[in-house]
Amino acid sequence: MAAASAITSVELPECPVCHDGYQEPKILPCTHLVCKKCVVSWLHKAGVKGGCPLCRAPILPSTSQGQRDLDTLVNDLPTDLATMALVDSHKTLSGQHVCMICEDNTAATSFCLQCDIKICTYCVKTHKKVPGTRKHVIEDLNKLSPQRLAEINRATCNVHDDRPAEVYCSTHRELICMLCATTNHRSCAEVKTITDVATEKRRELEQQAQRLRAMETALAAQIKEVKDMFPSMRRKVKDTFNDLEQWVEKRRQEVNTLIQAEEDATMTSLAELEKWRAALALNTASVGKLVQSASGGALLGMVNSLTTRLNDLESQTGTTRKIEAADLTFNLQKLDQLKADIASLGQITKPTTTPKTVQQPTQPAPATSTATTATTRRTADKPRGAELAKVLRVGDRVKPEPELVALGFLVRHRVPLLSDTQLSQSL
Repeated sequence: MAAASAITSVELPECPVCHDGYQEPKILPCTHLVCKKCVVSWLHKAGVKGGCPLCRAPILPSTSQGQRDLDTLVNDLPTDLATMALVDSHKTLSGQHVCMICEDNTAATSFCLQCDIKICTYCVKTHKKVPGTRKHVIEDLNKLSPQRLAEINRATCNVHDDRPAEVYCSTHRELICMLCATTNHRSCAEVKTITDVATEKRRELEQQAQRLRAMETALAAQIKEVKDMFPSMRRKVKDTFNDLEQWVEKRRQEVNTLIQAEEDATMTSLAELEKWRAALALNTASVGKLVQSASGGALLGMVNSLTTRLNDLESQTGTTRKIEAADLTFNLQKLDQLKADIASLGQITKPTTTPKTVQQPTQPAPATSTATTATTRRTADKPRGAELAKVLRVGDRVKPEPELVALGFLVRHRVPLLSDTQLSQSL
């Protein structure tokens, strides 16, 4: 029961396409994991330009033509060695626990991490007595988990499948055994232990991960800035036109106040004029009646006084009584210019400058001990910083190379899970 719990406590990773345990899982440019056979089968159906079966993102470069080299193209995609090791370890621990040394199917109780075999209780004792195996780490099968087995999974030599890989040749980028190191790779300048190379590469990957995180942070800030630009612009437009409406309303009230003041003053003047008009009407009516009805003697007796009164009325009305508001006008000389200014207010313009580029933070130069290897690697590959900056440039629609995406995926999700051997294999 203990063995079952150690195995079943780990969920076996499954391919999202075939829903079986991964078989050589490939890291697609979109970072989805799919079995190699599933990728090949999918592309045979969908064509070279077919996208990821999960998100439809491109899988192969657009320059790929035909299906004659489809297997090779898919094989060049990065392999998730950590997941492969976990799946293999799960299968190993899920199989029948039979001693792999005895020939009588004796039940196995332990597992030798160095020999990668299941052994029975008797063979454990023998294992600890033999000089060549007495220092091997032996663990209880009932407690051994797939993660633990995957962590110590030992790779084999690229040339000799029956020999464990012990060193890494940076010149040829191969995991090799000591026999190969002393023969075929004897003249190679950079042959180091797997642990040393893995430590060095972990440090390089972490440094690049920091640069990627910095670039991602800068890009996120730019995206947020662009997204916030439109709500901010709408608020500014609203505030501007609200202020304009308030200013127009204020000016309308001011003009109406001026008109009201002029109207009040004019109405007062008109009231006075109305009195004089009434006086004129009464006097002219009276004079007209006298002219028609009075006798000659009577008219001559009143003519002097009537003439004096009419002369006085005529002179006062003609010189002091004027309608001053008769010449008031509403000045609209600048109205057309004001309409033109309002029509051009708030025009949306785009800058003609080149879009901003996410800047890659300055990093210290690599250590001198790895200068030769790092220089060789960077010469063979494209400059990572420049390519990543190009991929993340705002406004461009550049598709990232699968290797770059895979590198970012490994840094974020897989490096902590990779053993030194698995990390060296993925280089």
